[in-house]
Amino acid sequence: MNDLPVGTPFKLTGFPTLKFKPAGSREFIDYEGDRSIESLVEFIHSKAKNSLTQPTIKTPEPENPKASPETTHEASTEATPEVTPREDL
Repeated sequence: MNDLPVGTPFKLTGFPTLKFKPAGSREFIDYEGDRSIESLVEFIHSKAKNSLTQPTIKTPEPENPKASPETTHEASTEATPEVTPREDL
């Protein structure tokens, strides 16, 4: 069962329930928009207190462009994307 701890300042009425807590606030804001990524991103940008930037993810180039599909696939799943850290959080 998905029970909340005693004293939680909100109730869940459906799943998935999305709550947003702006930086420096004690209040949660209910997200009641549609479940598209565009709508969710727009909501977050409109409610965020800090500047938001999307991380840059670099896709590694295959080491051997003539490699078999299995080799290329394995190399791409092992690579870790680079994420630019944010200092304002």
